[in-house]
Amino acid sequence: MLSLFAWPIHLLLKHGYLALFLWSVTEGEIGLMLSGWLASEGQVFTYKGIIAIAISGAIIGDFTIFITGKLFGKKAKKWLSRYKEKEEFVLAWFKKWGSLVIVFERFVYGTHIPALLTVGMSGYPFWKFIIFDIVGVVLWAFTFTSVGFYFGESAINIILFAQKNIFLVLFVILLIVLYRKGKNSLS
Repeated sequence: MLSLFAWPIHLLLKHGYLALFLWSVTEGEIGLMLSGWLASEGQVFTYKGIIAIAISGAIIGDFTIFITGKLFGKKAKKWLSRYKEKEEFVLAWFKKWGSLVIVFERFVYGTHIPALLTVGMSGYPFWKFIIFDIVGVVLWAFTFTSVGFYFGESAINIILFAQKNIFLVLFVILLIVLYRKGKNSLS
């Protein structure tokens, strides 16, 4: 069951908060859930410790990505152009939702780095970014740590199922979207 996560669990058990911090700098949802689960088992972590370390690492990582977009906009734009569909998605999302993108981008798989680079390149005010980013990071840290802490292996099993059956998961999501569109067009 947890064999897919054997190496990450080993890293967390061996290196504890340092491993979690480094994981949080880059992304970290799996790391937060695994750490939350380990804390619920009384191993290595505490719930509050996970939250504090995850928030610290995530803010440092987000700040770095934002500043990279701000200072190296041309190079960041060139890098983003290799991922045109993500860039277009993020730009449309940013136009529609504005600052809320900064709060919720961590919850949409594959948009984290493109979103923050785009926000950095856009001339978005630094202090405004920091405020919205802190709100988003705190929500993210509490959400994923809580999932691991309170739902443990069940949540991990759902993730494993989704990873192993990604086409089935995407098909179900497509059916839900089509159903909702059909339902809305009848209204």
